[in-house]
Amino acid sequence: MTKARDRQRAEQRQAALDRVVTALTASLPDLDRAQAGQAVAEARAAQGIPLRDLDQHLVDHPKALTSGDAHCPPVVVRLAKVLHTAGHTAVVRPACTDCGRSNLELPRLGPNGRLCISCSARSSKGTCDRCGRSDTRLAARRAEGLICYSCYRVDADVVEECASCGQLRMPVTRRPDNSPLCGSCWVGPQHTCAGCGTVGPAKSNGPDGPLCASCHHRQQKPVRACGRCGQVRRIARRATGSQPDICEDCHSGPAKTCSVCGKVRPCHRGTDGAWACRSCRPRLTQECCRCGRTRRVHTRWPIGPVCSTCYTVVLDAPASCTGCGRHQPLIGISEDGTGICGACSGTAFDYTCRTCGLGGRTYADAQCARCVLAARLQQLLAGPAGHIPAPLQPLRDALALAERPRGILHWLKHSPNAALIASLAASGEPITHQRLDRLPPSRHLHYVRHTLVHLGALLERDEELDRIPAWLDTVLADRPIGHIQLVRPYAHWHLLRRARRRAAQRRRPAEPGSFLRTRVLVALEFLAWLDAHGLDLRGLRQDGLDRWLDAGNTRIYTIRYFLSWTTSRGLTGKLTVPSIPRQQPSRLMDEDGRWHLLKRCLTDSTMALDTRAAGALILLFGLHASRIRHLTATQLTRCDGNSYLTLDRHPILLPPRLARLLHQLAEAPHTRAALTRATRGEPWLFPGLVPGRPTSQTGLSTKLLAQGIDTRPARNAALVALSGDLPAPVLASILGLHPNTAVRWAGFAKTSWADYLAARAADLHRETNTTPQK
Repeated sequence: MTKARDRQRAEQRQAALDRVVTALTASLPDLDRAQAGQAVAEARAAQGIPLRDLDQHLVDHPKALTSGDAHCPPVVVRLAKVLHTAGHTAVVRPACTDCGRSNLELPRLGPNGRLCISCSARSSKGTCDRCGRSDTRLAARRAEGLICYSCYRVDADVVEECASCGQLRMPVTRRPDNSPLCGSCWVGPQHTCAGCGTVGPAKSNGPDGPLCASCHHRQQKPVRACGRCGQVRRIARRATGSQPDICEDCHSGPAKTCSVCGKVRPCHRGTDGAWACRSCRPRLTQECCRCGRTRRVHTRWPIGPVCSTCYTVVLDAPASCTGCGRHQPLIGISEDGTGICGACSGTAFDYTCRTCGLGGRTYADAQCARCVLAARLQQLLAGPAGHIPAPLQPLRDALALAERPRGILHWLKHSPNAALIASLAASGEPITHQRLDRLPPSRHLHYVRHTLVHLGALLERDEELDRIPAWLDTVLADRPIGHIQLVRPYAHWHLLRRARRRAAQRRRPAEPGSFLRTRVLVALEFLAWLDAHGLDLRGLRQDGLDRWLDAGNTRIYTIRYFLSWTTSRGLTGKLTVPSIPRQQPSRLMDEDGRWHLLKRCLTDSTMALDTRAAGALILLFGLHASRIRHLTATQLTRCDGNSYLTLDRHPILLPPRLARLLHQLAEAPHTRAALTRATRGEPWLFPGLVPGRPTSQTGLSTKLLAQGIDTRPARNAALVALSGDLPAPVLASILGLHPNTAVRWAGFAKTSWADYLAARAADLHRETNTTPQK
């Protein structure tokens, strides 16, 4: 019975060996059956693993030896090493899934594949059952459970009395007489490294002599062509079934938590065992051959080591190579001292876009930034059918022609505005104002709408008023039905109707949206107050209204518009909301301070150009920031060597210095929005970040305040000074003020122009009488 069982097992082993040899010769054509059998025997002898594990794995994974897959039994790791050492280069040795090294034994199986001894020890973390520390490396098992390395070093079963210092410590070595030595007392043998010449402990003893740790690890890496950059360099990560060899410069390392910055990034382990990302790890500093500064070496060209700044400058400024005549980055020097490209200098450095063939800095996949931008715009803006919708074609053309394609690529990747445009394109629905009105109001929607209007994809509309209905739907979404039935017709048929009628008659840009929103919100607050106090709108009396007015601030006095509307429709009785008395300006800038700031705006070249121009207009003419932001280049004219600015009906003669500022502002390139630089549109003197729109009033006032110019006191002081020099009708006609406003400022300045008006009337009468009759 026993002989029959042994004979059966022997037949099973032989059949398994035949299947393994057949699988090996099938995947490695240059391997004969005898060599395959010998390699299997050597691998099994070293690992002591049954043949059936290897047989079953090769049946499930026929390409296990050529794929480099780390999810395998230990015998496959050993067999791959035996075959690779024998010269079968088609064999890919499995690499540690943590450190990526393939020239080590991989005894442990981790969650992602096999691990080397060091990485396995680092990954075996848990809670020490002796000291209670969590997330620490575990070293051994004792009666109480697993213990960490700190407890292991002082464990009673481990420590011994050091033969040198006499202290109880963990021995690290022993003398010839077997007496222990601790780590502090033991001095390892010193060797002179055959690679770098330093004297210290040797990591290994190579054919040329002892090697330190750095030189040992450097020699362990093979030198061959990198599969990413094509350069012949030391390989940091060896080829697998899906990826080629990666050199030290191209290898980014595994994703780890950087020990310096704490971010999860591709990292490399230093000599102290700590992981550090490319930005934080110490790098070689050397004098840059181009700028002469001692900085980190970014790369080494034929001209010498260059820093990261010079690397970018050279690649972004290709020139004609004197050797081959191509337009390439000049990274080498010929014998006569002229710049040449990488190919002419005898190196494999190639900075040519594989799509357009132009030389320069590449962005991704050996392509320049503009070619990558064209492909990503097609991917981002294409609809379900794979074609870009007609409304988005102008946007695609404007972005593709941007001066800085790298900035547009960053915008496409990170901006919520780009994500919103992509979602609109992916939906497949026509992009119209009505389609955008159905989306929740946000600043991103506001930006996208203005962008499409600026590029001609959508028709122009009064955005201040036309986005009120969508905002109103959002505000009324969770209100009581009675409030909605009152406020919706009030907003649509009273507020919006009057605002649109006034918008058709006004000569200057205005922003009534904020006033309309305030009136709607105050009406909703008033209705909520009535419900909270058990009052009815139809039965409201003056005393109840006065109670509400007394509990609030001046903002709630805008309830007069709502109550006027309800009274005209018979919903309430006659109620009176008192008017807020007009107050005299309380914040004035002294004249010396105003002239000092005006002089600074006209002469200080360290200030931003738009801040200087806006500050000068406020300090000199008392213009409001909302008027200044809407100024265009068409309002600035030249005539007979003088410059004029038209604010209302009559042009104003500008002082020469202020005229130069405004002309510089009108001729300066728009550097804030890439789309506005490509298609200028309305020639705003103060353009904003939103394409086709001027800068915001808040942003302009903030920039002025940072330079010490508070807009309200500055404007009040300027209007007081002008009211003292000009009559109210003239001031109103040149600044576009309402006549009543100009009269109030004249009264505040305590200036009487009766004599001026009488003298002017006399002159006109005299001219009429002296004119000869025809």
